[in-house]
Amino acid sequence: MKRSSLISIIIAFLLTSTILGGARAQNPVDLAWVVFKFWPEYDDPRLLVILDGQLSTPDQEVRLPIPADADVNAVAAANEQGRLLTNEWKEEKDDQGQRWLVFTPAFPAFRVEYYTALAMDGDKRIIDFQLPAGVFQAKTMSVEVLLPPSSKDVELDPSLEESGAAKDEAHLYQKELGALAADQPWHQKIVYKNPSGALTAPEPQASAPAANPAPAPNPEPAAEPAASSLTSRLLANPWMLLLAGVAVLFIVGGAVGLWLTRESEEELPAAPPAPRRGRKKQEVAPLPQGKLDRFCRNCGREFGPEDRFCRYCGTKRQRLE
Repeated sequence: MKRSSLISIIIAFLLTSTILGGARAQNPVDLAWVVFKFWPEYDDPRLLVILDGQLSTPDQEVRLPIPADADVNAVAAANEQGRLLTNEWKEEKDDQGQRWLVFTPAFPAFRVEYYTALAMDGDKRIIDFQLPAGVFQAKTMSVEVLLPPSSKDVELDPSLEESGAAKDEAHLYQKELGALAADQPWHQKIVYKNPSGALTAPEPQASAPAANPAPAPNPEPAAEPAASSLTSRLLANPWMLLLAGVAVLFIVGGAVGLWLTRESEEELPAAPPAPRRGRKKQEVAPLPQGKLDRFCRNCGREFGPEDRFCRYCGTKRQRLE
């Protein structure tokens, strides 16, 4: 009897775990929009992955799968003025050893950046990004690929639209993919060649220190100090000595006169300071509903006051929802 009860408890526990695990997998993060950006060999020989998104409902927990060798560069959230602020995050591993980046954005709009290894086959670079189903669901999804200026023979699957040379003469590819369903996996494959291995935005290298010059084989004797040379000339010519004494007197007299002038100025009473009118510290008002986006939804660059299109990627500026 006891054995059968124990078996029943184990079965119930397994069923409960399965149900809870399934329920968790069926609750993806609900996003108003999301942009995946792939910048291989940008400022590092590795692949830089950038994820920009905005929660449909605030205070949702974001769980993002990341590669085993990923080096997290930034996790941030954009405040009401559009400024990115560092956001707390943690890392978890599931039973299969998959790494998960877990955080709750302090504001609806957020950004994640991480570096990961770039697969290479000679001059060829290969990127095969996989997003499993059940991680996100989004009303709008976009993808951006920024390749080094020296890249060639580009293959994209699915295909993307080339937007021409971007900043630093890099090759920019973009596309809006529409809605992302909760049960829809997504992948993007990128293949290109970069024979020179040049980066898009290499870090400036400090110039090497100059080598110590070799000593001269026959160094010349040291020159006579200027002070001793001047003294010998003055002693040899009495008139020069007299002129030097007169010059010293003029210098001392000028210094004394300047000192007396400053003393008289300090004795004068200072004028009372003019009254200042209090100024109320101006506070930056949050962007009201119905105003235009402050940052581009595709590339994350900040719009100017009069911009209708992104100066970086050409995306049309939209209104906040």
